Amino acid sequence: MITRCCFFLCCGLFGGCTLGPDYVRPELPPTAGYPEAGKGGAAVRAEWWKSLGDPELDALVAKALVANADLRIAVGRVEQASALLGETAGAGRPQFDVGGGVNASKLSEGAFNQNLAATGRDRTTSRAGLGTSFELDFWGKLRRAEESARAQLLGAREARSMVELSVGVAVVRAYAAVRSADAQSLAAQEVFAARDEEVSLIAKRAAVGAAGPNEVAQAEVARSAAVAVLADARRARAAAEHLLGMLTGQPELTLAVRSQDGLRLPSPVAPGLPADLLRRRPDVVAAEQALIAANARIGFVQAARFPNFTLTGAIGSESRELSALFDRTTATSSLGVDLRYPLLDFGRGAARVEGAVAEQHQAAAAYEKAFLNACREVRDALVDVRETAASAVAAERRARAAGEAYRIAAERARQGQTGPMELLAARRLRAESQVAVAKVRQDRLAAQVDLIRALGGVRPDEPGPR
Repeated sequence: MITRCCFFLCCGLFGGCTLGPDYVRPELPPTAGYPEAGKGGAAVRAEWWKSLGDPELDALVAKALVANADLRIAVGRVEQASALLGETAGAGRPQFDVGGGVNASKLSEGAFNQNLAATGRDRTTSRAGLGTSFELDFWGKLRRAEESARAQLLGAREARSMVELSVGVAVVRAYAAVRSADAQSLAAQEVFAARDEEVSLIAKRAAVGAAGPNEVAQAEVARSAAVAVLADARRARAAAEHLLGMLTGQPELTLAVRSQDGLRLPSPVAPGLPADLLRRRPDVVAAEQALIAANARIGFVQAARFPNFTLTGAIGSESRELSALFDRTTATSSLGVDLRYPLLDFGRGAARVEGAVAEQHQAAAAYEKAFLNACREVRDALVDVRETAASAVAAERRARAAGEAYRIAAERARQGQTGPMELLAARRLRAESQVAVAKVRQDRLAAQVDLIRALGGVRPDEPGPR
């Protein structure tokens, strides 16, 4: 009996084959580099946000990576995929069950019971035993199922990494928006103060006939526009602050107003090559794992159309007396192989195979789409970095020129060579240039952060997969 059991077990383990196609990475559109990429650049480090040099931002990112709801959902999906893999892997191993019980029955005197006079009508049977059931994986169905489950787990981990990266990017962008709004609000208040003084001066001139109603109306329009700019900056700050509260799980979060931005602009990022995104960017890797899982499911459904062999066995004891349950004479055993074959299913099995193949085709297209989208996002981010850097240079030049113009106007006003309106105009232009600098600085930081996200938030010179 033991010899036969070993024979069947060896057949299941070594005599089978694996149906379905083995995974081969599909060819993607050839790419040699980014036309928009410049030379040089720094590598992206794991905690890239710390290069911005703001401890308050570091604390917010750390809080978000723990408390963010989207990230906790992604972690839960990883745990679910891990449990599924454990369940699937266990299906390929024998299952052992322990059973036992006591059964009491009374037989009928009116039935055909030949030994009723000798044994009596009342009967009690005690039993205990150990049973096992093991599917012989001749066609690789269980191996394909485990391959698919493992790919789903790896894909869930990469999806979690992408969510983690996106959360960090969202926190940095929102925090930068808060600090930019602080700077814009201070400058907008200066613009409003200058416009308000202009309205007062023009009103006094109009009272003595030195200015007409049109000048008064234009000054009032300009002052109202300054109020709207200030309100927009305050509203943008509130929205960014509320977003930070949501991202970090702190709905009542408030940040103190700062007169200075305080965020350092990160060094330019070295983009690397598009092919590197295949092993670097989490969503591209997750898309490939989904393709691997879909490819393995083809073999799983194909194997389901072939005969299914299940090895069963049991050992135990059965006795009329509980005290004699474990005697040698009461021992029982059984060993067998069950066969099940879908002889006629009216095309359902073939349809399931066709559906699995179609699913694999969709996953292959999704993988290619993820790769192409990654390349597009990198190119877009590179353009944004380049253009916002040029805008930042121009904005800084404008701010320096406006500051010099205000200095000259103040000196001329002190010497009595110009009137107050010219000084107010220079003061207003200086404040407006500061608003522009704050806006461009925020755009430039956002472009740098978007490039980090597009590259997957890893070091471009790091060899091997994530």
